[in-house]
Amino acid sequence: MATMAKWGSKTWAVSSKKVVALEGLSFSYTQVADNNTSTEDKKTTNERGTELFPLSFTTLLHSGAGVDVRAEIESWNALVTKVNYFYLGGKKLGPKLQLRKVAVDNVKLDDLGRMRLATLSFEFKEYDPDTTSVKVSTSALNVKASTSSKSQKKQANTTAKKATKKTIKKGDWVKPTGKKYATGETIPNWVKQRSHKVYQVKESQNKVLLGYPDGIRSWVYLNEVTLSTASSVSSSKSGVLGNSSIGRPNNKVEVSIK
Repeated sequence: MATMAKWGSKTWAVSSKKVVALEGLSFSYTQVADNNTSTEDKKTTNERGTELFPLSFTTLLHSGAGVDVRAEIESWNALVTKVNYFYLGGKKLGPKLQLRKVAVDNVKLDDLGRMRLATLSFEFKEYDPDTTSVKVSTSALNVKASTSSKSQKKQANTTAKKATKKTIKKGDWVKPTGKKYATGETIPNWVKQRSHKVYQVKESQNKVLLGYPDGIRSWVYLNEVTLSTASSVSSSKSGVLGNSSIGRPNNKVEVSIK
């Protein structure tokens, strides 16, 4: 048996009984720019170095070549996110590689619904535990970027600042940014272009009452308002509101007295 490649328990080989060949092998060595501050799939220790090593290729599975096509496909499910060295022709190629994706296409079925032919496309990437967003323990059916890895920064990077959370409170002037009032009606553009004074905040219900009693007198979602600038507040105070019932939800406004 002639062995073409190997990764963990998987082997690409050609023999008189079975053929699982590797095709379209592709990889690259890419230099990163100076002052690299990106961490998603990048090495954090390099100010001038290389991106994480990628590797991809395809494999044709054919039942006529001694391969149980469906069984071979299903065996790869548990291996997504696993890490191992990749050997090509008996020699190690690149650093430790994590299997990121296995795509199945060009599937051919027989009259009984059995898979007779399929193409597998593999995507590997160098595994760096400090920067990867896909951990080894992650289920193959639930692969997603982790919040901590997305927000990770190099220790030397002192320019990043944490956003200051601003609390909306009664008396603030805000602008609605959403499409709907909390009661379901569409918010017209003229409402979103003006600043409105906060009368009441209900954090537990994620809503805030604006323009009561002399304005739009409407509930909007708390997470869909932004604090207004001094100039926009001044403009809204001096502007003519006109008929405040236009574009306002036609429902009773309930106000809690505290």
